[in-house]
Amino acid sequence: MKLDFSRITQQQNVYYLTPENADFSKYYLAVREKENRILTDVEVRKLPNIDRDEWAYRVKSTERFLAYLSKKNDPTAILTIGCGNGWFSNKIAAILEKNQVIGLDVNREELEQAARIFRKKNLKFVYADIFEVSDYFQKKFDIITLNGAIQYFEDFKGLISQLQSFLTENGEIHIIDSPFYASEEILAAKERTKTYYTELGVPEMTAQYHHHNEQLVQNFDVLYTYKRNIIYKILGKKDSPFSWYVLH
Repeated sequence: MKLDFSRITQQQNVYYLTPENADFSKYYLAVREKENRILTDVEVRKLPNIDRDEWAYRVKSTERFLAYLSKKNDPTAILTIGCGNGWFSNKIAAILEKNQVIGLDVNREELEQAARIFRKKNLKFVYADIFEVSDYFQKKFDIITLNGAIQYFEDFKGLISQLQSFLTENGEIHIIDSPFYASEEILAAKERTKTYYTELGVPEMTAQYHHHNEQLVQNFDVLYTYKRNIIYKILGKKDSPFSWYVLH
């Protein structure tokens, strides 16, 4: 069953399910600007196929997921959490033209960019706090993705529990291009993050970035694990350094 958007508040083609809270996006965008990683509309349209930043590492992971999705039994609704400027949601909508794809984020500026660039009948962009939409999303989605976004959620277990309530009977949660850490690595990783954001001039972002223990995904299936490939290194090929996890 497709979600009905006819009565939802809309601004700049972005649908607002919960009131706006600008704290996260303010710090996130400040970091992106300091890093010179605010992308133009032309660049966003090409994603992930642009030669800058981490994008070369995300091409293969995107191709793998789209190939997987194309073989599924026609999922009705897909939710992409942390969709940002919408490139990944658009890729999914392009291969599932008869199905509903919803890109969700709490960054108004990127959502407005996504809605401006990617216009498909089966694609909607939504502003929402994922923990405040239980009634609306209950048992609605066949596929939920977190692509490069899990580090921005503090309560991993609470998030997954919430998302499971959004799944249809045979639904799946996919975590792609997202870091997890061994127990002994977490403290040092936190210190690196604190130092990085402080030196960048946005120390507030430290509290918005979370380092999750790899034990949290021990019950997930692993569909891809990064392995050092000497041939890839010689040829200059790049692939994601993060595993791809799925929870059925």
